[in-house]
Amino acid sequence: MKFTHTLKFQIGIALLVLIALFIFFSMHTLKILDEQRTQGALLRLAGELQATAQHMAMQAMNYEKNTPEDNAAYTRDLRLYYQDLMNNTGQFDDICAAFSSGDFQRQLEIHEPMNPVLSDNTLDAAFDLEDYWKRFLLALDKVMGPEEMPHLADAAKLIVDRNPELLQKTRNLLKALDEDIQQRTQETNIIIRASFAVALIIAMGIMLWFYRQVLRPLSSSAEGFRQASAGNFSYRMPVTANNEIGFLALSFNQLSSRLNSLFKLTARLQEGSDLNETLEFVSHTFPELLPLDWVGVLFVSTDGQIQLERAFSDGTPEELGILRFPRKDTLLEQCLNSGEPLHIPDIQEVALLNSSYRFLQVLSERQRRDAIFLPVTSQSPIPGVLVFATRQAHAYQQEHTQLLANLATVITLSFSRTLKLSEHARLAAIGQFVSDIAHEIRTPLATVSMALDYFENTELPEASHKRLQLAEQEMARINRLLADILLYARPLALNTETTDLCPILEKAITSRKPLAEQNDVSIQLDCPDKALPLHADADRLLQIFLNLLGNAIEAAPSKSSVGIKIRCKDTDEVIQVEINNQGEPISAENLGHLFEPFFTTKANGTGLGLAIVRRLVQAHGGSVVATSEAGAGTTFTVRIPRML
Repeated sequence: MKFTHTLKFQIGIALLVLIALFIFFSMHTLKILDEQRTQGALLRLAGELQATAQHMAMQAMNYEKNTPEDNAAYTRDLRLYYQDLMNNTGQFDDICAAFSSGDFQRQLEIHEPMNPVLSDNTLDAAFDLEDYWKRFLLALDKVMGPEEMPHLADAAKLIVDRNPELLQKTRNLLKALDEDIQQRTQETNIIIRASFAVALIIAMGIMLWFYRQVLRPLSSSAEGFRQASAGNFSYRMPVTANNEIGFLALSFNQLSSRLNSLFKLTARLQEGSDLNETLEFVSHTFPELLPLDWVGVLFVSTDGQIQLERAFSDGTPEELGILRFPRKDTLLEQCLNSGEPLHIPDIQEVALLNSSYRFLQVLSERQRRDAIFLPVTSQSPIPGVLVFATRQAHAYQQEHTQLLANLATVITLSFSRTLKLSEHARLAAIGQFVSDIAHEIRTPLATVSMALDYFENTELPEASHKRLQLAEQEMARINRLLADILLYARPLALNTETTDLCPILEKAITSRKPLAEQNDVSIQLDCPDKALPLHADADRLLQIFLNLLGNAIEAAPSKSSVGIKIRCKDTDEVIQVEINNQGEPISAENLGHLFEPFFTTKANGTGLGLAIVRRLVQAHGGSVVATSEAGAGTTFTVRIPRML
C-alpha cells in the first residue's frame, strides 16, 4: 500500500487544508481589521483638515469683527490669535503633506509604519488640496508681513475670502477618500463572501470524502463484525478503498473465509467423510486460504516406510500408483518428530541436497516449487503428513505458515477422526469377514470332531491314542478361538435389567472353583451385606468376571489367594470391582498391550479374552484398567455405572 493511499496521509492532508483555511481566514480578518483601522484613521485626519479649515475661518471672522483699537489689544491678539493661526496652519500643513506623501506615522503617533494605498481620485484631490494650500500659505505670508509685527487684519481678511475654496478642496478630499473606502469595503465584502464560499465548498468536500472514505466503510465494517459475531462467516465486506479500512475489510474477508472453510471442513469431517472425500474438499476449499494446486497425504506403514495414499492436483485425483518412500533421515521424518508444520520454500533446490529426499523429487518432477508439510499425529491411529504444494516458487509466506500452524490442531484432529472412521469401517468389514469365515470353518470342524469322537471309542496303539488326545485338545482350542472371534466380531446387544452384583460374583466364583482347586488357589470375596443394585446385562457381567477371575487364578502362585473387593457407597453412581492376584508382576511393555486383540502371553491363549472384557465393560458405559507392581501383585479394576 502506497503511503499516499493511507488514511494517515489523507486525513493529515485534510487537516492541513483545514488548518490552512483557518490561518487564511485569520490573516485575512487581521488584514481587514488593519484596513478598517487605517481607513478610520484617514477619515479622522481628513475630518481634522476640514475642522481646521473651519476653525481658521471662524477665528478670522471673529478677528474682523473685533479688530484691536490700541496697541495693548493688538499685543493681546498677537499673542492669542496669531499663535492659534500658526498652530492651525502648521497642523493643516502636516496633514496635507501626509496625504500627499502617504506617510501618516507622525500624524497618528504610531510605532509601525503606516503607508495606506490611496486611490487615484483620492491622490488627485490630495494633490489639488496641497497645491491650493501652498498658494494659500504664500498669499498668507505675503499679507501678514514680518513676524515681529504681522498684519493680522489683512491675514484674517485673506482667510475669510479664500476659506470657502479651501473648505471645498478639503470636502473634495474627504469625499474622494470616503468613496475610496466604500469601494474597498465592497471589494472586501466580495472577497470575504467568495472566500467563505470556497472554504464552505472545501469543508463540505472534506466532509463528503470523510463520510465516503471513513464513516461509511466503518459502518460496513461494523456490520461485518456483527454478522461474524452472529456466526455468519459467509458474509463479505465490500473493499471500496486502498487504505487502512480497505485493508481491514480485506483482512476480515480473509479471516471470515478461512473460518468458513474451516467450519465447512469440520462439518464435512463430522459427517463421516472418507479420506478421499476429505482430500477432495481440501483441494477445492483451501485455495481460498493459501496458494494451493496440489494436496496429498502420506501415512507411515507397518514396515516403517511412508506411503503416499491419496493426492489431488488442481482439484482432481492424481493417479500416482503406490509410492513408498524411506522415512529415515528425511524431511518427512523431521516433520513427524517435531509435530510442527515444515515449510519447503524451494523444492527443486532442496531435493538436490540429499538423495533420500525422494518424495521431494516426485513433487519436483510434477513442477511443484513450494510446499508445506503438516504432521497428522495427534490422536491419529496412523501417523502421517498432509502436504500442501503449489507451482509458484516462494508462494507461501509467513502468514500462510502461521495460518496452518494455528489450524494444525483442528486439521489434524479432524483428519484423525476421518482416519478413525476409516479404521472403524475397515475393522467392521474385517469383523464381518471373520464372522463369515468362522461360521464356514465351524461346519468342517464339527465333522472332524465327530470323526475324532469315533476314533476315541476304537482300540488304538498307545502312540496313536496320544496323538488322538492331542488332536482333541487342539480341536477344543480352535472351537474356543472361534467362539471368542465370533463374540468379538459380531455386533453387541445388551439385554439390560435391574440386577444385584454380589450374586453375579458368587456365581462366577462357583464356576471357577474347580480351576482354583486345581491350581491350589483360594478365592476371597469382600462383598457388602446389603444389595448393590445396578441396571446392566447380568449374563455379560458374568462373562466379564469369569474371564478376569480365570486369568487371576491362572496367574496366582500356589497356596495364594485371589481377592475380589467391591468399593461402592450408597451415593456413588459407579460400582468399582477390584480383582487382585499375587502372581509375578506384568512388565510395563506388556501392560500397555493387555487389552489389544490377539495379544497374549499364554502358550494356549487366544488373545481375545481381555479385548472382549474391555468391549463388554465399555458397552455398559464403564472402564477397565490393569495395574501391576512387585509385592502388590496385579489388579484389574472394573468401573461400571449403576444406570446406563
